[in-house]
Amino acid sequence: MLRHFVFFTYQPEFLTSEIIQELRDGFALIQRDVEGVKEVRIETNVVDRPANMDLMIEMILADVSVLDEYLTHPEHVRLGKKMNPFITHRVSFDCPV
Repeated sequence: MLRHFVFFTYQPEFLTSEIIQELRDGFALIQRDVEGVKEVRIETNVVDRPANMDLMIEMILADVSVLDEYLTHPEHVRLGKKMNPFITHRVSFDCPV
């Protein structure tokens, strides 16, 4: 099992409640379609500090091979096309569960 984190900082004013809901809905669809995606959690930052990121996606995956399947899922591709132009910083991190 693999724990996969992605942290994002977005351009100011981009991360609205509608965008957050779209991300949650999109990742729920990915979890439904990709058997190896066991859990998905999306959280927003609640403490305004210069070093903090705006949003975190945490996923539990069956193994590292699931990364390729989820990254190429049509919903992930669609979300990336919409969100990527507004991302100012992205960091990912993977570790065993």
